[in-house]
Amino acid sequence: MQKRRKNSLKIKIIAILLCITVLLSVCYFKMQPVIMRFAVSVAETIMLNSANEAVIKILEENNVTYSDIARLSLNDNGYVSSLEIDVYEINNLKSRISNETARIIEEKEYFEVSIPIGTFLGNTYTAGFGPKVKFKMQLTTTAFVDFSHEFRSAGINQVLHIINVDINIGGSLIIAGFNRGINVKTSAIAAQTVIVGATPDAFTNVIESEKDNTGGLINDYGAIVE
Repeated sequence: MQKRRKNSLKIKIIAILLCITVLLSVCYFKMQPVIMRFAVSVAETIMLNSANEAVIKILEENNVTYSDIARLSLNDNGYVSSLEIDVYEINNLKSRISNETARIIEEKEYFEVSIPIGTFLGNTYTAGFGPKVKFKMQLTTTAFVDFSHEFRSAGINQVLHIINVDINIGGSLIIAGFNRGINVKTSAIAAQTVIVGATPDAFTNVIESEKDNTGGLINDYGAIVE
């Protein structure tokens, strides 16, 4: 008789534990979209801030100016005849900005995401209220850096030449047992100058080959073929 009572008690305890486990699993499953939404937002902010910080640091350390990246040539009449981009300097900056971005993000092994309990209820009246539940998040990223440039009108016979740093950061975040791929893009001005006088009717853009680092493609823009 006593054995039956003990067995019955054990069965009840096991049943209660199973119910609690199922209930927690259901709650956790419903919480997952909210957790991931907050985590993605935090991760994107971290990645963008890290990229901007890396650009500022590298440009300041190298004291980069417009003349370090681009060189203008003038003809006898004082008009701009050509614009040459320093490929070596561009590649050097690309590598250093990419490495610095990754280093800043990797400084912390974990990042923290805090979500108010009221937000999990899915009600606009309770969102943002209540004590916060903290989750630890891991973030791994790879930064791809490139440079682009553009010309803007700056007045009569004046053209503003802007050289931009374009950063594309891809990676993944892990939080509360879930994994999500993430990607952000940002850009910053590396250098700019106002070109006064007539600008060239054509300029040449050399795109390097990924295989042998030689000029793989040459495009002439605005050139008139006679």
